[in-house]
Amino acid sequence: MTYPVDRPELRVSLKGKILPAFYPLWNAAMDPKYLRIVAEGGRNSSKSTTIACIMIHNRMTTLSHGLVIRRVDKTLRKSCRSQLIWAIKHLEVAQYWHWSDSPSGEMTLTYIPTGTKIFFEGANNPDNLKSWKTEDYPTIDVWFEEAADFKIEDGISTIEQSILRAKLPDLTMHYKFFYSYNPPKRKQSWINKKYKTALLPASTYVHHSNYLDNPFCSQFFIDEAEHIRATNPRRYDWQYLGEPIGAGIVPFDNLVFRTITQDEIDSFDNIRQGNDWGYAVDPNAFVRWHYDKTRRKIYALDEIYAVKLSNTALSDRIHQKDYHRTLTSADSAEPKSIDEMRGLGCRFKKAKKGAGSVEYGEKWLDELEEIVIDPRLTPHTAKEFEEIDYQTDRDGNSISRLEDNGNHAIDATRYAFERDMGTKSMKVGTN
Repeated sequence: MTYPVDRPELRVSLKGKILPAFYPLWNAAMDPKYLRIVAEGGRNSSKSTTIACIMIHNRMTTLSHGLVIRRVDKTLRKSCRSQLIWAIKHLEVAQYWHWSDSPSGEMTLTYIPTGTKIFFEGANNPDNLKSWKTEDYPTIDVWFEEAADFKIEDGISTIEQSILRAKLPDLTMHYKFFYSYNPPKRKQSWINKKYKTALLPASTYVHHSNYLDNPFCSQFFIDEAEHIRATNPRRYDWQYLGEPIGAGIVPFDNLVFRTITQDEIDSFDNIRQGNDWGYAVDPNAFVRWHYDKTRRKIYALDEIYAVKLSNTALSDRIHQKDYHRTLTSADSAEPKSIDEMRGLGCRFKKAKKGAGSVEYGEKWLDELEEIVIDPRLTPHTAKEFEEIDYQTDRDGNSISRLEDNGNHAIDATRYAFERDMGTKSMKVGTN
Protein backbone atom coordinates (compact mmCIF):
# COMPACT_ATOMS: atom_id res chain seq x y z
CA MET A 1 0.00 0.00 0.00
CA THR A 2 1.29 3.47 -0.90
CA TYR A 3 1.29 6.02 1.92
CA PRO A 4 0.56 9.63 0.95
CA VAL A 5 3.08 11.07 3.41
CA ASP A 6 6.40 9.36 4.01
CA ARG A 7 6.45 9.71 7.78
CA PRO A 8 6.66 6.59 9.96
CA GLU A 9 4.32 7.99 12.62
CA LEU A 10 1.52 8.19 10.04
CA ARG A 11 1.75 4.53 9.17
CA VAL A 12 -1.04 3.64 11.50
CA SER A 13 -1.28 -0.04 12.35
CA LEU A 14 -4.33 -1.87 13.61
CA LYS A 15 -2.20 -4.61 15.14
CA GLY A 16 -3.11 -4.75 18.80
CA LYS A 17 -5.83 -2.15 18.25
CA ILE A 18 -8.66 -4.42 17.09
CA LEU A 19 -9.85 -7.64 18.68
CA PRO A 20 -8.42 -10.92 17.33
CA ALA A 21 -11.94 -12.09 16.48
CA PHE A 22 -12.03 -9.32 13.86
CA TYR A 23 -8.74 -10.11 12.11
CA PRO A 24 -10.63 -11.97 9.34
CA LEU A 25 -12.81 -8.89 8.79
CA TRP A 26 -9.71 -6.70 8.62
CA ASN A 27 -8.12 -9.06 6.08
CA ALA A 28 -11.29 -8.99 3.98
CA ALA A 29 -11.36 -5.18 4.11
CA MET A 30 -7.84 -5.14 2.63
CA ASP A 31 -8.64 -7.77 -0.03
CA PRO A 32 -9.47 -6.28 -3.45
CA LYS A 33 -11.85 -9.11 -4.32
CA TYR A 34 -14.42 -7.99 -1.75
CA LEU A 35 -16.73 -5.09 -2.50
CA ARG A 36 -19.09 -5.62 0.43
CA ILE A 37 -17.88 -6.20 3.99
CA VAL A 38 -20.73 -7.19 6.31
CA ALA A 39 -20.34 -7.08 10.10
CA GLU A 40 -23.46 -8.49 11.72
CA GLY A 41 -24.17 -10.02 15.09
CA GLY A 42 -25.27 -9.39 18.65
CA ARG A 43 -25.01 -6.43 20.94
CA ASN A 44 -21.67 -5.08 22.18
CA SER A 45 -19.53 -7.27 19.94
CA SER A 46 -17.21 -4.44 18.79
CA LYS A 47 -18.22 -4.63 15.12
CA SER A 48 -18.85 -0.88 14.76
CA THR A 49 -15.66 -0.10 16.67
CA THR A 50 -13.66 -2.23 14.25
CA ILE A 51 -15.14 -0.61 11.15
CA ALA A 52 -14.47 2.83 12.63
CA CYS A 53 -10.78 1.94 13.05
CA ILE A 54 -10.62 0.70 9.46
CA MET A 55 -12.21 3.91 8.16
CA ILE A 56 -9.59 6.01 10.02
CA HIS A 57 -6.75 3.76 8.85
CA ASN A 58 -7.83 4.01 5.22
CA ARG A 59 -7.98 7.81 5.24
CA MET A 60 -4.42 7.92 6.55
CA THR A 61 -3.03 5.40 4.08
CA THR A 62 -4.80 6.26 0.81
CA LEU A 63 -5.67 9.51 -0.94
CA SER A 64 -9.38 8.92 -0.63
CA HIS A 65 -12.43 10.01 1.31
CA GLY A 66 -14.88 7.99 3.39
CA LEU A 67 -18.62 8.41 3.79
CA VAL A 68 -20.73 7.28 6.75
CA ILE A 69 -24.47 6.85 6.32
CA ARG A 70 -27.38 6.17 8.62
CA ARG A 71 -31.00 6.08 7.62
CA VAL A 72 -31.75 9.20 9.70
CA ASP A 73 -29.17 12.01 9.84
CA LYS A 74 -29.97 13.20 13.37
CA THR A 75 -28.45 10.02 14.80
CA LEU A 76 -25.06 10.50 13.13
CA ARG A 77 -23.33 12.93 15.49
CA LYS A 78 -23.87 10.99 18.71
CA SER A 79 -23.28 7.58 17.18
CA CYS A 80 -20.99 7.24 14.16
CA ARG A 81 -19.07 10.48 14.51
CA SER A 82 -18.41 9.87 18.21
CA GLN A 83 -17.33 6.32 17.38
CA LEU A 84 -14.83 7.57 14.78
CA ILE A 85 -13.38 10.20 17.11
CA TRP A 86 -12.95 7.46 19.69
CA ALA A 87 -11.14 5.38 17.02
CA ILE A 88 -8.79 8.30 16.24
CA LYS A 89 -7.82 8.54 19.90
CA HIS A 90 -7.62 4.76 20.28
CA LEU A 91 -5.17 4.58 17.36
CA GLU A 92 -3.14 7.38 19.02
CA VAL A 93 -3.21 9.65 15.97
CA ALA A 94 -5.36 12.53 17.25
CA GLN A 95 -2.62 15.09 16.53
CA TYR A 96 -3.05 14.44 12.80
CA TRP A 97 -6.83 14.96 12.71
CA HIS A 98 -9.11 17.97 12.88
CA TRP A 99 -12.71 18.10 14.01
CA SER A 100 -15.08 20.53 15.67
CA ASP A 101 -16.08 19.90 19.28
CA SER A 102 -19.05 22.27 19.00
CA PRO A 103 -22.44 20.52 19.18
CA SER A 104 -23.49 22.53 16.13
CA GLY A 105 -20.11 22.55 14.36
CA GLU A 106 -19.11 20.92 11.11
CA MET A 107 -19.56 17.16 11.13
CA THR A 108 -16.63 16.33 8.83
CA LEU A 109 -13.44 14.73 10.18
CA THR A 110 -10.27 15.80 8.34
CA TYR A 111 -6.87 14.11 8.17
CA ILE A 112 -4.59 17.17 8.24
CA PRO A 113 -1.51 15.99 6.25
CA THR A 114 -3.45 15.21 3.07
CA GLY A 115 -6.90 16.69 3.56
CA THR A 116 -8.69 13.35 3.19
CA LYS A 117 -12.01 13.44 4.99
CA ILE A 118 -14.80 11.39 6.46
CA PHE A 119 -18.22 12.78 5.59
CA PHE A 120 -21.58 12.03 7.22
CA GLU A 121 -24.98 11.88 5.55
CA GLY A 122 -28.44 10.65 6.43
CA ALA A 123 -30.41 8.67 3.87
CA ASN A 124 -33.41 10.87 4.67
CA ASN A 125 -31.65 13.45 2.45
CA PRO A 126 -31.60 11.42 -0.80
CA ASP A 127 -30.73 14.40 -3.03
CA ASN A 128 -27.43 14.79 -1.18
CA LEU A 129 -26.50 11.21 -2.07
CA LYS A 130 -27.84 10.65 -5.58
CA SER A 131 -25.31 13.09 -7.01
CA TRP A 132 -22.48 12.48 -4.54
CA LYS A 133 -19.14 13.76 -5.82
CA THR A 134 -15.96 15.12 -4.24
CA GLU A 135 -13.56 17.41 -6.11
CA ASP A 136 -10.12 16.40 -4.87
CA TYR A 137 -10.07 12.72 -3.90
CA PRO A 138 -12.54 9.95 -4.68
CA THR A 139 -14.87 8.53 -2.06
CA ILE A 140 -14.06 4.83 -1.93
CA ASP A 141 -15.27 3.67 1.51
CA VAL A 142 -18.93 3.87 2.48
CA TRP A 143 -20.12 2.67 5.88
CA PHE A 144 -23.82 1.93 6.36
CA GLU A 145 -24.16 1.88 10.13
CA GLU A 146 -27.28 0.13 11.50
CA ALA A 147 -28.00 -1.04 7.95
CA ALA A 148 -31.01 -3.04 9.15
CA ASP A 149 -32.78 0.28 9.81
CA PHE A 150 -33.28 0.59 6.06
CA LYS A 151 -36.74 -0.84 5.43
CA ILE A 152 -35.95 -2.01 1.91
CA GLU A 153 -32.75 -2.82 0.07
CA ASP A 154 -33.43 -0.23 -2.65
CA GLY A 155 -32.53 2.59 -0.27
CA ILE A 156 -28.98 1.26 0.03
CA SER A 157 -28.67 0.14 -3.60
CA THR A 158 -29.43 3.64 -4.90
CA ILE A 159 -26.64 5.12 -2.77
CA GLU A 160 -24.19 2.41 -3.82
CA GLN A 161 -24.79 3.08 -7.51
CA SER A 162 -24.20 6.80 -6.98
CA ILE A 163 -20.80 6.08 -5.45
CA LEU A 164 -19.76 3.44 -8.00
CA ARG A 165 -20.26 5.63 -11.07
CA ALA A 166 -16.71 7.01 -11.27
CA LYS A 167 -13.65 5.08 -12.37
CA LEU A 168 -10.97 5.22 -9.68
CA PRO A 169 -7.75 7.05 -10.65
CA ASP A 170 -5.40 4.64 -8.93
CA LEU A 171 -5.30 0.89 -9.64
CA THR A 172 -4.39 0.27 -5.99
CA MET A 173 -7.71 1.78 -4.88
CA HIS A 174 -10.84 -0.30 -4.51
CA TYR A 175 -14.39 0.55 -3.56
CA LYS A 176 -15.58 -0.88 -0.24
CA PHE A 177 -19.06 -0.88 1.24
CA PHE A 178 -19.22 -1.67 4.94
CA TYR A 179 -22.46 -2.69 6.67
CA SER A 180 -22.86 -3.08 10.41
CA TYR A 181 -26.09 -4.12 12.12
CA ASN A 182 -27.84 -6.42 14.55
CA PRO A 183 -29.91 -8.91 12.52
CA PRO A 184 -33.69 -8.31 12.63
CA LYS A 185 -35.77 -10.91 14.38
CA ARG A 186 -37.62 -12.01 11.25
CA LYS A 187 -35.75 -14.32 8.91
CA GLN A 188 -37.64 -12.79 5.99
CA SER A 189 -36.22 -9.32 6.58
CA TRP A 190 -34.47 -8.26 3.38
CA ILE A 191 -31.09 -7.95 5.07
CA ASN A 192 -31.31 -11.42 6.64
CA LYS A 193 -32.32 -12.89 3.30
CA LYS A 194 -29.40 -11.15 1.61
CA TYR A 195 -26.60 -11.91 4.06
CA LYS A 196 -27.77 -14.84 6.24
CA THR A 197 -27.48 -17.21 3.32
CA ALA A 198 -25.36 -19.95 1.84
CA LEU A 199 -25.69 -18.22 -1.53
CA LEU A 200 -23.37 -15.26 -1.03
CA PRO A 201 -21.71 -13.77 -4.13
CA ALA A 202 -17.92 -14.04 -4.27
CA SER A 203 -17.55 -10.26 -3.77
CA THR A 204 -19.29 -10.29 -0.37
CA TYR A 205 -17.68 -11.13 2.96
CA VAL A 206 -19.84 -11.66 6.06
CA HIS A 207 -18.42 -11.60 9.59
CA HIS A 208 -20.55 -12.67 12.55
CA SER A 209 -19.73 -11.66 16.10
CA ASN A 210 -21.31 -11.34 19.52
CA TYR A 211 -20.39 -10.10 22.98
CA LEU A 212 -18.46 -13.30 23.72
CA ASP A 213 -15.87 -12.07 21.18
CA ASN A 214 -15.36 -8.87 23.16
CA PRO A 215 -13.25 -9.29 26.34
CA PHE A 216 -13.92 -5.67 27.30
CA CYS A 217 -17.63 -6.09 28.01
CA SER A 218 -18.57 -4.80 31.44
CA GLN A 219 -19.54 -7.30 34.10
CA PHE A 220 -22.94 -5.62 34.31
CA PHE A 221 -23.53 -6.34 30.62
CA ILE A 222 -22.41 -9.96 31.01
CA ASP A 223 -24.65 -10.45 34.06
CA GLU A 224 -27.61 -9.02 32.16
CA ALA A 225 -26.91 -11.31 29.21
CA GLU A 226 -26.74 -14.35 31.49
CA HIS A 227 -30.01 -13.36 33.13
CA ILE A 228 -31.73 -13.09 29.75
CA ARG A 229 -30.27 -16.43 28.67
CA ALA A 230 -31.76 -18.07 31.77
CA THR A 231 -35.15 -16.37 31.59
CA ASN A 232 -35.74 -15.86 27.87
CA PRO A 233 -33.46 -18.00 25.69
CA ARG A 234 -35.07 -16.88 22.44
CA ARG A 235 -34.46 -13.22 23.23
CA TYR A 236 -30.87 -14.08 24.23
CA ASP A 237 -30.23 -15.83 20.92
CA TRP A 238 -31.56 -12.86 18.99
CA GLN A 239 -30.31 -9.82 20.88
CA TYR A 240 -27.08 -11.11 22.40
CA LEU A 241 -25.93 -13.79 19.95
CA GLY A 242 -27.30 -11.93 16.93
CA GLU A 243 -29.29 -14.79 15.45
CA PRO A 244 -32.58 -14.13 13.63
CA ILE A 245 -35.00 -16.37 15.50
CA GLY A 246 -37.97 -15.95 13.20
CA ALA A 247 -41.35 -16.79 14.64
CA GLY A 248 -39.70 -18.77 17.40
CA ILE A 249 -39.15 -22.19 15.88
CA VAL A 250 -36.77 -22.52 12.97
CA PRO A 251 -38.37 -24.22 9.97
CA PHE A 252 -36.28 -26.93 8.34
CA ASP A 253 -33.39 -27.12 10.77
CA ASN A 254 -32.60 -30.34 8.89
CA LEU A 255 -31.28 -28.41 5.87
CA VAL A 256 -27.85 -29.47 4.64
CA PHE A 257 -26.19 -27.29 2.01
CA ARG A 258 -23.35 -29.12 0.31
CA THR A 259 -22.05 -30.32 -3.03
CA ILE A 260 -23.98 -33.29 -4.42
CA THR A 261 -21.41 -35.21 -6.41
CA GLN A 262 -21.94 -36.65 -9.87
CA ASP A 263 -21.30 -40.14 -8.45
CA GLU A 264 -24.18 -39.61 -6.03
CA ILE A 265 -26.46 -38.35 -8.79
CA ASP A 266 -25.60 -41.35 -10.97
CA SER A 267 -26.61 -43.68 -8.14
CA PHE A 268 -29.97 -42.01 -7.41
CA ASP A 269 -32.92 -43.98 -8.70
CA ASN A 270 -35.84 -43.12 -6.43
CA ILE A 271 -36.93 -39.95 -8.22
CA ARG A 272 -39.79 -37.65 -7.29
CA GLN A 273 -41.01 -34.65 -9.30
CA GLY A 274 -43.45 -31.86 -8.42
CA ASN A 275 -44.75 -28.68 -10.02
CA ASP A 276 -46.32 -25.50 -8.67
CA TRP A 277 -47.99 -23.39 -11.34
CA GLY A 278 -47.15 -19.75 -11.94
CA TYR A 279 -46.89 -17.31 -14.79
CA ALA A 280 -47.08 -13.49 -14.74
CA VAL A 281 -45.84 -12.62 -11.25
CA ASP A 282 -45.28 -15.90 -9.42
CA PRO A 283 -42.75 -18.28 -10.97
CA ASN A 284 -43.59 -21.74 -12.20
CA ALA A 285 -41.58 -24.11 -10.01
CA PHE A 286 -40.75 -27.61 -11.25
CA VAL A 287 -38.53 -29.65 -8.91
CA ARG A 288 -36.80 -33.01 -9.15
CA TRP A 289 -35.66 -34.91 -6.02
CA HIS A 290 -34.19 -38.22 -4.95
CA TYR A 291 -35.67 -39.91 -1.87
CA ASP A 292 -33.44 -42.09 0.29
CA LYS A 293 -36.28 -43.80 2.09
CA THR A 294 -34.09 -45.93 4.35
CA ARG A 295 -32.13 -42.97 5.75
CA ARG A 296 -35.05 -40.52 5.42
CA LYS A 297 -33.08 -38.05 3.35
CA ILE A 298 -34.08 -36.19 0.22
CA TYR A 299 -31.71 -34.66 -2.35
CA ALA A 300 -32.58 -31.73 -4.63
CA LEU A 301 -31.38 -32.63 -8.12
CA ASP A 302 -32.82 -30.06 -10.52
CA GLU A 303 -35.36 -27.28 -10.97
CA ILE A 304 -37.13 -25.32 -13.67
CA TYR A 305 -38.01 -21.98 -12.09
CA ALA A 306 -39.18 -19.04 -14.18
CA VAL A 307 -41.89 -16.43 -14.64
CA LYS A 308 -43.90 -16.16 -17.88
CA LEU A 309 -43.09 -19.77 -18.69
CA SER A 310 -45.81 -21.23 -20.88
CA ASN A 311 -46.86 -24.84 -20.53
CA THR A 312 -45.38 -25.52 -23.97
CA ALA A 313 -42.03 -24.05 -22.91
CA LEU A 314 -42.16 -26.01 -19.64
CA SER A 315 -42.85 -29.19 -21.57
CA ASP A 316 -39.95 -28.50 -23.93
CA ARG A 317 -37.54 -28.09 -21.01
CA ILE A 318 -38.81 -31.25 -19.32
CA HIS A 319 -38.38 -33.20 -22.57
CA GLN A 320 -34.89 -31.78 -23.12
CA LYS A 321 -33.88 -33.06 -19.69
CA ASP A 322 -35.60 -36.42 -20.36
CA TYR A 323 -37.79 -35.97 -17.28
CA HIS A 324 -41.08 -36.42 -19.12
CA ARG A 325 -41.32 -40.15 -18.40
CA THR A 326 -41.15 -39.62 -14.64
CA LEU A 327 -44.47 -38.93 -12.93
CA THR A 328 -44.87 -35.30 -11.81
CA SER A 329 -47.41 -34.39 -9.16
CA ALA A 330 -48.72 -30.86 -9.81
CA ASP A 331 -50.95 -28.38 -8.02
CA SER A 332 -54.53 -29.42 -8.83
CA ALA A 333 -55.71 -25.81 -8.94
CA GLU A 334 -55.07 -25.79 -12.71
CA PRO A 335 -56.60 -28.95 -14.20
CA LYS A 336 -56.42 -27.50 -17.72
CA SER A 337 -52.68 -27.07 -17.39
CA ILE A 338 -52.30 -30.64 -16.19
CA ASP A 339 -54.32 -31.88 -19.18
CA GLU A 340 -52.22 -29.75 -21.51
CA MET A 341 -48.99 -31.15 -20.11
CA ARG A 342 -50.31 -34.66 -20.62
CA GLY A 343 -51.18 -33.77 -24.19
CA LEU A 344 -47.60 -32.56 -24.65
CA GLY A 345 -46.25 -35.95 -23.61
CA CYS A 346 -45.38 -35.32 -19.95
CA ARG A 347 -46.59 -37.62 -17.16
CA PHE A 348 -48.51 -35.19 -14.94
CA LYS A 349 -51.10 -35.93 -12.26
CA LYS A 350 -53.14 -33.86 -9.84
CA ALA A 351 -51.83 -33.45 -6.31
CA LYS A 352 -54.34 -34.40 -3.65
CA LYS A 353 -56.24 -31.85 -1.64
CA GLY A 354 -57.55 -31.98 1.87
CA ALA A 355 -57.98 -30.07 5.10
CA GLY A 356 -54.66 -29.70 6.89
CA SER A 357 -52.73 -31.02 3.91
CA VAL A 358 -50.37 -28.04 3.69
CA GLU A 359 -49.42 -28.23 7.37
CA TYR A 360 -48.96 -31.99 7.22
CA GLY A 361 -46.76 -31.80 4.14
CA GLU A 362 -44.56 -29.14 5.71
CA LYS A 363 -44.35 -31.17 8.93
CA TRP A 364 -43.32 -34.27 6.98
CA LEU A 365 -40.50 -32.38 5.30
CA ASP A 366 -39.44 -30.85 8.60
CA GLU A 367 -39.17 -34.27 10.24
CA LEU A 368 -36.86 -35.78 7.63
CA GLU A 369 -33.33 -36.53 8.78
CA GLU A 370 -31.86 -34.30 6.07
CA ILE A 371 -32.97 -32.09 3.19
CA VAL A 372 -29.80 -31.99 1.10
CA ILE A 373 -29.49 -29.09 -1.33
CA ASP A 374 -26.63 -28.11 -3.61
CA PRO A 375 -27.13 -24.39 -4.36
CA ARG A 376 -25.30 -24.80 -7.66
CA LEU A 377 -27.89 -27.28 -8.90
CA THR A 378 -31.03 -25.71 -7.47
CA PRO A 379 -30.38 -22.09 -6.41
CA HIS A 380 -34.05 -21.06 -6.17
CA THR A 381 -34.99 -24.13 -4.16
CA ALA A 382 -32.05 -23.45 -1.83
CA LYS A 383 -33.11 -19.83 -1.38
CA GLU A 384 -36.72 -20.70 -0.56
CA PHE A 385 -35.92 -23.40 1.99
CA GLU A 386 -33.31 -21.21 3.65
CA GLU A 387 -35.44 -18.06 3.88
CA ILE A 388 -38.90 -19.38 4.72
CA ASP A 389 -40.37 -18.65 8.13
CA TYR A 390 -43.52 -19.55 10.03
CA GLN A 391 -46.58 -17.35 9.95
CA THR A 392 -47.51 -15.44 13.08
CA ASP A 393 -50.80 -14.35 14.59
CA ARG A 394 -51.64 -10.77 15.51
CA ASP A 395 -49.84 -11.19 18.84
CA GLY A 396 -46.63 -12.36 17.17
CA ASN A 397 -47.06 -16.01 18.15
CA SER A 398 -45.98 -18.60 15.61
CA ILE A 399 -48.54 -20.61 13.65
CA SER A 400 -47.68 -24.11 12.46
CA ARG A 401 -47.83 -23.09 8.83
CA LEU A 402 -45.17 -21.50 6.65
CA GLU A 403 -45.44 -18.03 5.18
CA ASP A 404 -47.45 -18.14 1.98
CA ASN A 405 -44.84 -16.10 0.15
CA GLY A 406 -41.70 -17.21 -1.63
CA ASN A 407 -42.63 -20.87 -1.22
CA HIS A 408 -43.22 -22.07 -4.78
CA ALA A 409 -40.43 -24.66 -4.85
CA ILE A 410 -41.44 -25.76 -1.35
CA ASP A 411 -45.03 -26.32 -2.49
CA ALA A 412 -43.77 -28.22 -5.53
CA THR A 413 -41.67 -30.37 -3.19
CA ARG A 414 -44.71 -31.21 -1.07
CA TYR A 415 -46.55 -32.34 -4.19
CA ALA A 416 -43.55 -34.41 -5.30
CA PHE A 417 -43.55 -36.48 -2.10
CA GLU A 418 -47.28 -36.87 -1.56
CA ARG A 419 -47.24 -40.62 -2.03
CA ASP A 420 -44.43 -40.99 0.53
CA MET A 421 -46.17 -39.12 3.29
CA GLY A 422 -47.94 -41.90 5.13
CA THR A 423 -51.40 -43.38 5.49
CA LYS A 424 -54.51 -42.65 3.44
CA SER A 425 -55.57 -40.06 5.97
CA MET A 426 -52.42 -38.08 5.24
CA LYS A 427 -53.54 -35.81 2.43
CA VAL A 428 -51.10 -33.59 0.64
CA GLY A 429 -51.79 -30.69 -1.68
CA THR A 430 -53.06 -27.17 -1.32
CA ASN A 431 -56.10 -25.93 0.57
